[in-house]
Amino acid sequence: MPPPRTSAGGRPLVITDPTLLIRHANERLVLLRERKVVAAVPIADVSHVAVHGPATFTGAAIARILDAGLDVTFHSSSGRFRGILQSTDPKNVFLLLAQVDAWNRPERRVAFARPLVASKIAGQRATLQRHAGAAEGPLRAVAVERLDHLEERALVEEDLEVLRGFEGAASAAYFEAFPEMLARGFTFPGRVRRPPKDPVNALLSFGYTLAGSEVARHLARIGFDTRIGLVHGIRYGRESLPLDLVEELRSPMVDRFTLRLLNHRQLERDDFEERDDGAVRLRDDARRRYLELWEEMLSAKAPRLRNEPRPDATDPGRATRVDRETGAAPPGATAGEPAPLDEPVTWRYRIERQAHRLRRFLLKGVPFRPLQSSRKRSDSGAEDQKIDSARAPDPAQAQETIDDAADE
Repeated sequence: MPPPRTSAGGRPLVITDPTLLIRHANERLVLLRERKVVAAVPIADVSHVAVHGPATFTGAAIARILDAGLDVTFHSSSGRFRGILQSTDPKNVFLLLAQVDAWNRPERRVAFARPLVASKIAGQRATLQRHAGAAEGPLRAVAVERLDHLEERALVEEDLEVLRGFEGAASAAYFEAFPEMLARGFTFPGRVRRPPKDPVNALLSFGYTLAGSEVARHLARIGFDTRIGLVHGIRYGRESLPLDLVEELRSPMVDRFTLRLLNHRQLERDDFEERDDGAVRLRDDARRRYLELWEEMLSAKAPRLRNEPRPDATDPGRATRVDRETGAAPPGATAGEPAPLDEPVTWRYRIERQAHRLRRFLLKGVPFRPLQSSRKRSDSGAEDQKIDSARAPDPAQAQETIDDAADE
């Protein structure tokens, strides 16, 4: 059985044209339309195959894709994750037992949720500050102060329901200020789901859905049961664990990508259409363009996040700076210091890394390391702990936010 590939193993092959037939020939995936070849992609250059909408594969093509250690993810035309054809069968039953054990132990769930929620709030705060521009909006100034306060409290909270309350209150403050980050030409009436009824909400929902699919693929490769969420809980038929890890990706990855597309006029109002049910969606040609830009964003070198923890030797693609023969550190380096990444830090790499960090948290008790923080870490790794006695947000508000996130 070939070893599972990581984010370094090529780039995704994204299929969006329902008229394509995908065949295998000479170690290439050959894409045909009406019996004419439109592309031939070497399998060695592919990390995985993502199908959006219907597509037709020959049996030989599927067999070769699986033999090459690749996965095929299937999505609806609106981006909803349908499932995955996986090239390997996860065998780490101990990870499943660790997931179940963590679910049954509230203190373990809180230990994971605390840095996760704080990281999400830090990302929202950083996005508001990044897009402040020359004139700081009044709503943004209030939201930044509120988010700073909520992040401080989340870092030391011991109750899961209160943490959910912090997350709900932070999202409410963040999205209230969201319109001030948009250039002229687009309005934002607030977060609207099921279905989104304006272009901004349509892009947010599409991006959150795609991010969840990417997270689910990496979790499945490692061997997680994606139905067991530590923050979002368990619901019949729902993959809750990807929703957990998506939380800290929403603002720094999806929201900034959305703002870039709209503010830089990479998408215009004419790129959207209203469906019979009132939902606003990207038109087919715009959706294909969006997916090309999405894959470019996931695969390109990403800017460093504020106070992002330094990678260590246990992260994917890392090596420890020691001489292989003597075990000594080379001149000018410290034994155990992480060597440079084999690949640039991309968003796809970060997603894979966070999945591995969750695995180490469950199996080895290593504290979960979040994407970022608004606060410097002390030498001991503990966050500054300064809170006040303000009343915690209403847990009912948090549960509504959690449920809404699960319906993206």
